Amino acid sequence: MTVREIATSAAAILQADDIQGILETGGDVADPDVRTLVKCVDLAVRELGADMPFVRSATLQAKDGVIPFDAFDALPSVVRGVYRNGRAVRFRLAANGIAVGGDGEYKVEHTVAPPESTVDDEIKLGLGADADILCYLAARNYCLVTGRADEASVWDQRYNAEAEKRRLMRRASLRKRVWM
Repeated sequence: MTVREIATSAAAILQADDIQGILETGGDVADPDVRTLVKCVDLAVRELGADMPFVRSATLQAKDGVIPFDAFDALPSVVRGVYRNGRAVRFRLAANGIAVGGDGEYKVEHTVAPPESTVDDEIKLGLGADADILCYLAARNYCLVTGRADEASVWDQRYNAEAEKRRLMRRASLRKRVWM
């Protein structure tokens, strides 16, 4: 999905027909209302990236006990774990990289802050996030920016309800039945 698709959906639920028409026809995205909505989608992507992150995994080499930050394809925002031979190892963040116990190959699980996006950029979302949740957040942000606080609280409630359902579905599981 692209920023344009999310912005079009947000404009539809906000009943902003003029913005929706511009986005659907590929018209002038320099319109102030369209630019504002696109920026609100970008802010929503960043917020959702913190709440439901897209976790990456990279296998990197440590030299002198440090995995340098420049070895990553994008600078990590949060390091979730470091593994060697399938086992978790202790690590700490240093000024020049991730300090580990020794040299060798390590698997690093990390998140990356989403880059600033333009209207036709693709959006990558983490587990549990989808277009609906992102649309609610973008609508909330747009309402806040344009001074419609009451309407913003409605979209915030919709986002919180959907996000909570996703969190419950992620952790809810039943063990397989066992006959004794």
